Amino acid sequence: MSKKAVLAVTVAVAFMLGSAPAWARDKGAQGSGSSGGMKESLNLTSDQQAQMKALGAAHQKKAKPLQDQARVKIKELKALVAAKAGDDAINAKLAELKTVRVAMQELQASFMEQREKILTPEQRAKMALMRNERMGDRNDEKDGLKGKKDLKTEKDHTPDTKE
Repeated sequence: MSKKAVLAVTVAVAFMLGSAPAWARDKGAQGSGSSGGMKESLNLTSDQQAQMKALGAAHQKKAKPLQDQARVKIKELKALVAAKAGDDAINAKLAELKTVRVAMQELQASFMEQREKILTPEQRAKMALMRNERMGDRNDEKDGLKGKKDLKTEKDHTPDTKE
């Protein structure tokens, strides 16, 4: 098997595994798991809470088969790599995996669009800000900075002393 195929498999598996937290993270927004945070932060009405819960349940029902398909495709891809299958077989499996991944992304986009229709403009703005903060936290985690002060400004700070 070529180095290119091995790299493609590695990237595909990492991409699929990396997307799992995104699916899990949105459970709170869907009305299951820790939905209290969204309910409190956005000040959802009881009607909005019921709509979000129903939407989340419907989304999970549609997403589960796609998630299961992705897991199967990854296992099949791993088996192909372990068996040192040819590039054609690996490329075909990667294409299948990509098809499932695209379907998952489309489903997620549809869910987010439907969810936003339930919210008021102010609630949508708050949600966008919460999402931005969460993305900032994830970027800090990747950089190893979560929970730490800005080291550059702390390091560069010297007390003003006049002699």
